[in-house]
Amino acid sequence: MQFESVAIMLHDVVNRGLVQHHRLTLADVHMLAYLKAHGPSPMGAIAETLMVAPGALTQQARRLEQRRLVHRQASSDDGRRVMAMLTLDGARSLTAALKTYSGLVREHFLDELSRPQMIALGDSCRRISARLKGADPAPDAHRS
Repeated sequence: MQFESVAIMLHDVVNRGLVQHHRLTLADVHMLAYLKAHGPSPMGAIAETLMVAPGALTQQARRLEQRRLVHRQASSDDGRRVMAMLTLDGARSLTAALKTYSGLVREHFLDELSRPQMIALGDSCRRISARLKGADPAPDAHRS
């Protein structure tokens, strides 16, 4: 439970810092970063990758669109699909938010670790991430 507690506290500290400094949640930063990395993308693909319910992503995109950080439009290939894209203001906001994000993670997490511990943590996270991406959660769901 200690890992979960630390993860939740770190998420909360980072999220509050992003909201305070940029009026962006950590989820907003994830969406903007996805769009920067992938370019214009179908909303469904974004929701699937970020593991967000489509309706929640639509609300988030609407809020970001009101701030002119994201633009949505019907796909030119299939008018039923909605595409989201990062605006210039969105890219600028993302750059600033990522600096804040990095500073908060460094201050509240990485500064507590030695260089060898950071390297070991990075290696462990890569292995765990690779395993989880291919995992079926059902078989081990009841393991204690």
